[in-house]
Amino acid sequence: CATDKGYGFVKVEGFTRDVFISERFTNYAFHGDKVLIELLTPGPLYDGEISESGRGPKSREAKIVKAIEHSITRIVGTFEAIRNGYGFVIPDKGTLASDLFIPKGNTMDAITGQKVLAEISDYGEFKRSPEGRIVQIIGDLDDPLTDDVSVICALNLRTEFPEAAIRNCDDICGDGTIAGSRSASQLDDLYKITALSDVFDDSFTGKGKRVDLRDIVTFTIDGDDSGDFDDAVSLQVLDPANEDGGAYIVGVHIADVAEYVIEDSPLDAEALERGCSVYFPGRVIPMLPEKLSNGLCSLNPDEDRLSLSAIMLLDKDGKTLDHLITESVIRSSKRMTYGNVDKVLEDAVPEGYEAFTDVLEDMAAVSEILHRRRFAKGSVDFDIEECEISVDENGKVTEIKARERSASRSLIEEFMLLANKTVAKQFCKKKIPFAYRVHEDPDMTKIRDLVETFKKLGLSVDRKIIKKVNGSDDETISSSEIAKLMSEAEGTPFEMLIKTLTLRSMQRAEYKPESLGHYGLAFKYYCHFTSPIRRYPDLQIHRIIKQTLRGKMKAEAKEHYANILPEVCRKSSVCERRAQEAEYQVDRLKMIRYMEDHMGEEFEGTVSGVTRYGVFVKLDNSIEGMISVYDLPADDYIYEESLLRLTGRKSRRYYSIGKRIRVSVSACDLNQRVIDFVIAE
Repeated sequence: CATDKGYGFVKVEGFTRDVFISERFTNYAFHGDKVLIELLTPGPLYDGEISESGRGPKSREAKIVKAIEHSITRIVGTFEAIRNGYGFVIPDKGTLASDLFIPKGNTMDAITGQKVLAEISDYGEFKRSPEGRIVQIIGDLDDPLTDDVSVICALNLRTEFPEAAIRNCDDICGDGTIAGSRSASQLDDLYKITALSDVFDDSFTGKGKRVDLRDIVTFTIDGDDSGDFDDAVSLQVLDPANEDGGAYIVGVHIADVAEYVIEDSPLDAEALERGCSVYFPGRVIPMLPEKLSNGLCSLNPDEDRLSLSAIMLLDKDGKTLDHLITESVIRSSKRMTYGNVDKVLEDAVPEGYEAFTDVLEDMAAVSEILHRRRFAKGSVDFDIEECEISVDENGKVTEIKARERSASRSLIEEFMLLANKTVAKQFCKKKIPFAYRVHEDPDMTKIRDLVETFKKLGLSVDRKIIKKVNGSDDETISSSEIAKLMSEAEGTPFEMLIKTLTLRSMQRAEYKPESLGHYGLAFKYYCHFTSPIRRYPDLQIHRIIKQTLRGKMKAEAKEHYANILPEVCRKSSVCERRAQEAEYQVDRLKMIRYMEDHMGEEFEGTVSGVTRYGVFVKLDNSIEGMISVYDLPADDYIYEESLLRLTGRKSRRYYSIGKRIRVSVSACDLNQRVIDFVIAE
């Protein structure tokens, strides 16, 4: 792992702590390379181990002997021509530490200022620049449309579907209706119900059949720009005098993608390689062709659609009393948007929503019950402030604003969490091979660092938590204790920072074939069931669910899934991280372009971080930039690490986390992904 400062760290198999590599010992290795190292200093190799000085867990240092395998073979950067047909590619941030030399004849006639994709032919050594050739001219640096393409090239995202996958898709879809598709027979032998409660009636005999839910009021709730609708919801409120104590029946109905995308088909192979859909402002790279994702599989309004339904019977406190998972057919009554549902819940009913007012209000009430129940059991609120970026057809940013937490989004979130938890529990109990969404306990070393930050900010920490973090590494801290720790920052200027730092101290959630629980949600069982159009693990478990429902999960099938799931989970986790990185990079580029158009303008913001080199400021629109210590009002600044603040020695003016300040934009750099601020006069 290389850094912009020249030094880096090496992850060593068998060690739980990274090894530090100073700039002079990197030996021309690049970020992500597999390397041979020689340890230089004593120090801990495992979490909790104390260095020989007794001053705490300082990383061991090493030097890189040689690079065994290079991870970077291509880079994206900005071309700069020099005389006689030669040139250099200035790499985008986070790739090569030096410019890539392009010999004469290998430039593809690129001109200065163009974004290019270059292939590395010689990695260089002994102060000789790495060398390569340009293989694609992406476009002009000043063109916003290059943002997506640059990131796509850098991360090698797949954007075109192979011919075999397209033919496979065309063969499946027919005329785009169920009746005209390859799965027309699925409309035969249906078990029809007229109320969700029918499935919990003693007379219900629909198990193993596809249940006809087309008479049930269901609808989708998504963003304004969404094109693929893979989840719909429904609700039945029961009579309070109900003998079994049931108060609500929640229905979560998910597009039955597995009915169409068959395992090992060309479409399936491509979906596995992509792992998930990738979402950029104004653009989607879908996991499945749009003919499926926005067409036959999408739960479009007023169209019959095959689905998998999780129907849960809840008591008045949100406890699940019973449930049914079944293949189904639904007909969505309406395509709703978050914004319009919020208006309904605020008593400002938009046109076309009048018939749904009561059910939406009931759903909001049930979601609040589920929310309270979840947090009472230790779920942690990692709701980090995100931004919404709007662009025009030319990729130019038209608006950036902080995304507000809304009742409609919470409604859908709670219903989806309930379905995911219910499905995971059933299949874990049945001991059927499955793909789980796992979030393991945090590393206690990181929790110690988090607690130290709390102390520096003057926030109180419960004695029991202090005792645990000061104990051995065998100690664990519960999600309830993390939630309690975070509650100390609620309502303070540090609230969003603490949420961010706490999230960073957690392990990454990932996919695994073992049910290890979800720490952040405080769920013993959890999976991703609700988005098979855009996530491969959901599609994978839909196949398992359907095979089980049809009575075909025999020993041979169990062995098959037990064999393939470890690799499916590993690959899906890798693809997810790649997609998240791509989305982050494009969002950052759009933010920089937006601020370029507002150079010199003033903005309100909050200090989000302090180092000896300067102050990080997060604007109210969620864009973050930095004020260098040299750009602060003239003074001799002291970095007070124990207080996380910079203080002027003469003026005693200080900058600390949470402080509100007014800044203006002084510089933007697309290559280095930075935005610089200065204090507004």
